[in-house]
Amino acid sequence: MRDLFWARKELATLDPVQDARRYAQLTFETRYGLPIFIHALFSVAFAYNMGDPRIANVLYREGTGTIIKNTRQRNFETLVFFGLIYEHGDGPEGQRIIQRMQRIHTHFRIPNELYLYTLATLACLPRRLSDRFAGADGLSRDELESQFQLWLRVGKMMGIQDIPPTQEAYLAWMLDYEQKNFAYTPGGEAVVRALAAEWADYWFPKPLQGVAENLFYALIDPELHEVLGIPKPPRWQSALAGQLVKGFIKAVRVLPDVPERSLIKTFSRNIDELKLKAKLA
Repeated sequence: MRDLFWARKELATLDPVQDARRYAQLTFETRYGLPIFIHALFSVAFAYNMGDPRIANVLYREGTGTIIKNTRQRNFETLVFFGLIYEHGDGPEGQRIIQRMQRIHTHFRIPNELYLYTLATLACLPRRLSDRFAGADGLSRDELESQFQLWLRVGKMMGIQDIPPTQEAYLAWMLDYEQKNFAYTPGGEAVVRALAAEWADYWFPKPLQGVAENLFYALIDPELHEVLGIPKPPRWQSALAGQLVKGFIKAVRVLPDVPERSLIKTFSRNIDELKLKAKLA
């Protein structure tokens, strides 16, 4: 019989800094890795980047970017990439994966500060969401530290310069960056709306997709809605989003551990299905 609390027992033997990859993998890929939630979390992280006109322009490309033309394909490929990072971290295979990704991006000539902000959405956004929606009942310090440490190492592998060394410093840098650099662009709005629509379409029946899109928008800090060009959800839907996040965290704390999950297995299968549909179309 499977040990009902196997993940918690393994986490108790790990250090969130020294064993950051495995700790983050067990935390964010397995325990909190419910596909509908993790799909939303990383899509929202992507959406935050659209506040910077330079990032938005690179991805929108006057409506020709893959994120607009084939949102689901692009999204699921990104989720599989994150799964590869959770599986390999900064080991030899992880380094090869990062090198391949960097070769893809070389022709965009992306400056260091844009890489630094994108990394912040992965290293710091879980803390922002947890603090805003769950407060003291949110993710633990160790859970958040393991995520931060994993992406800190990925950033160093990528050669990103001037990464703040602590969660607190990086989060402060992130908020300051948004104040100084964020501005509305039609392309940024189009990408965020595409991300919300893709998530809602994948998980919800058509009659509920409008509500689902508002739940997605509610996960983004309200002060960024205007700069991203997205509507502010009705108050009850914002409250519902908060209760769902807080309730999910509480449920994970008390319910037995699920079997080990993999973003690679969950979302690469969907990529294969999308490619098959494209060939048959």
